[in-house]
Amino acid sequence: MRLRKLGNTGLTASEVSLGTAEIGLDYGFKGSPQYGRPSLRDSIRLIHRCVDRGINWLDTARAYGDSEEVIGRALKDLPARPRISSKVIFDGPVVDMDATAQRGHVFGSIESSLRALQADSIDLLYIHNATEKMLRETAIRDSLEEARSQGKIRLAGATCYGEDDALAVLKDPLFQVLQVPFSLLNQEMRRRVFPEAAGKGVGVFVRSVFLRGVLTPQIDSLPERLAPLREHTSKILQVLGPEVDGLAEAALRFCLSLPEISSVLMGLKNEAELESNVSCLSRGPLPEAVMPAMAGMALSDRTLVDPTCWQDLI
Repeated sequence: MRLRKLGNTGLTASEVSLGTAEIGLDYGFKGSPQYGRPSLRDSIRLIHRCVDRGINWLDTARAYGDSEEVIGRALKDLPARPRISSKVIFDGPVVDMDATAQRGHVFGSIESSLRALQADSIDLLYIHNATEKMLRETAIRDSLEEARSQGKIRLAGATCYGEDDALAVLKDPLFQVLQVPFSLLNQEMRRRVFPEAAGKGVGVFVRSVFLRGVLTPQIDSLPERLAPLREHTSKILQVLGPEVDGLAEAALRFCLSLPEISSVLMGLKNEAELESNVSCLSRGPLPEAVMPAMAGMALSDRTLVDPTCWQDLI
């Protein structure tokens, strides 16, 4: 497993990391045979296998069901623990609370995560789905800085959906890591966010690289509303030809072709998916000659590439 610099944090990240929403929640598309989460036993085996394979970051969140608890049980007896990132979420009412209540929310979330993870410290704590409005709340920022000074967290970061929110995060030096959606079909962050992050030494994790299974063999069982994606993704395979063995490999190797990306978060349900994805890493990034064509595969229709538009389907 190759390692990449995580911005200017002094840490490294395996080129692929484990995203654990699928361990803690039913995930995918309703009605799909892949929708349910794995059993506790299978989840623990999957985490152990990821560590064996050299994956050194696990990504979780308070909002991911019992994902943190599963990770805590899986890592309890491992001699070498991978690094863990978690998240504190702010819904509308919390953002509108006074400073004392906001601080209490941050520290309450951190303590809950530490108990679930059976850990003394969290390597990276994100603001979950950060917005420009949240970032203007100085109590939230100050609470994260206080938690870092106390050793409860090592790094602060933010996860975002939109370009403007991500650029707002990059203005604040407190946030040393950024997590954003990115895939062959949704390349919004590539134009401004990635160069800005690289220039400021901010590490970048990308998520949704398989777009909830769209860029995997599950493409054939998509809900009808997303049917236009089948024809579009077939063009990707036509361009790449024998260079890749399927959409998942194309999606993963495309992301690994961009040096601004520190690590690609993979959502996995089982060891077979892990082995399939890891096996293609030895082939490295996609050839430079095909990258312009891959850049042209991005779609501007948010209803097709943004899972926040699919709430009735997921």
